[in-house]
Amino acid sequence: SSAGDVDRYEVPSTLVRVGLGDRTELRIGHAGMGWVEERHGTGDSELGVKVNLIERADGWRPEMAMLAGLSLPTGGDKYSSSGIDPSFLILFAHELSPRLSLGYNVGARWESSAGNPERDVFAVYSMALGLGLTGRLGAFFELFGDERQRGNTTTSEGFIAMDRGLTFLLTDIVQLDLYIGRGLAGQTEDVFFGTGLSFRLPR
Repeated sequence: SSAGDVDRYEVPSTLVRVGLGDRTELRIGHAGMGWVEERHGTGDSELGVKVNLIERADGWRPEMAMLAGLSLPTGGDKYSSSGIDPSFLILFAHELSPRLSLGYNVGARWESSAGNPERDVFAVYSMALGLGLTGRLGAFFELFGDERQRGNTTTSEGFIAMDRGLTFLLTDIVQLDLYIGRGLAGQTEDVFFGTGLSFRLPR
């Protein structure tokens, strides 16, 4: 990603998802390694759980799930929040047609910072539109951001960004993602891009 004259790189962030039953999923993640100019270091880890509350959409009633997590201070200096920080999201999904889907979520995250005894609180949100182009090729568009909260007041210390990309189902259990995006407002990157690889382990 690039913000002004500063380039930043992050590789490889990882996420392991383990089904614990019909409705519950354990999530274990790590932010990977980051580089900013001459500095580099590892990011924090995350432990979370996702619970499906409504598994099937019915008309305009969406699928619904709750995602709660804890960020763990396992990263290096300047790349770690240095605190155990909670977060939660309420996720919604609609199947608009056999090829078109809509997902959106709202929630909050708390973020520690060195020298500050109180965590910063951010309201977070996103909306994504997915389109199936063929049986193995898809496209998506996403809008997302956050707003810092102080008491009952929303400050201007947040951001809005968008990205779009393609998904390629390489096999029945392996998918490749490519995306590119840009910041629209606030404290965010001018341009960012990336790729991801996900696969399902056979039982």
